[in-house]
Amino acid sequence: MSEIWAVVIAGALTAAAPLILAALGETFLQRSGAGMNLGIEGVLLCAALAAVAGSAIAGPWAGVGLGLIVGVIFGAIYAAGSAIGIDTVVVGIGILMLGEGLSTFLHQVHATGGTNFHGPTIPALTIPSLGAVSIAVFLTAALIAVSWWILKHTRFGLRLRACGDDAEVAARRGVSVRRYRALAAMISGGLSGVAGAVAALATIGAFTPHMTAGKGFVALAVVLISRGIPLGILGSGLLFAVIESLALLAQTRGLGLAVEVYRALSWVIPIVVLCLYAQRRHHRLHHAPR
Repeated sequence: MSEIWAVVIAGALTAAAPLILAALGETFLQRSGAGMNLGIEGVLLCAALAAVAGSAIAGPWAGVGLGLIVGVIFGAIYAAGSAIGIDTVVVGIGILMLGEGLSTFLHQVHATGGTNFHGPTIPALTIPSLGAVSIAVFLTAALIAVSWWILKHTRFGLRLRACGDDAEVAARRGVSVRRYRALAAMISGGLSGVAGAVAALATIGAFTPHMTAGKGFVALAVVLISRGIPLGILGSGLLFAVIESLALLAQTRGLGLAVEVYRALSWVIPIVVLCLYAQRRHHRLHHAPR
């Protein structure tokens, strides 16, 4: 049993990295009051494609850097759409459709005879009892700490949170709400871009259309469950990653439940969380004092 759990934990650490990174990015966006980006999935896919292409040309870290750049570009698109008054839900759906369609199209243009993009993976370290663990896991842990420090202990973080708490008060105190929300959108996009790169390069080093399999929506659920607290994101991300790791292991070993049960759990929980959030938001909007 200990061997099984070692496999589950090792798999969960790697699977949690892109979820946590995307959720950290979404936290910056939501704490600034710039809405919820429903297009994270599209960002992950385009960043994953760019990362694999970059890795094939110049190595895995170049791939991660290229994924970061792609994510920042999508963050700028979100910021521009919001700045000109387009509803953030519409902007997010547009980014989702653009990301999914563009990544699939570019893959089909490149692929010949069913060949997928391939590139070197991010190096791994050997951990006693766990085996090989991708360096992306340690990068994720570092970014959790950095994100917590920025939001909690820097002037930038204080002003960013002020924009989300009360934009009018922040503006009266000389804070450019629009600028801080644009920066938050690009930070969010950048972290989602790194998440997409990690999703592709931490394990298989290849891209296939729709390979992120809904991780963008799960990341939204992680943010809502954790209330945007970095340490809470760590715990929530690991919870979903353990379920995903169990689903993968159940394909080859008997774990007491069918693999479909674990797969269903990984989708049912995010759907329930997002529905509860929507219900609470609807209630707050329609029962706010006028």
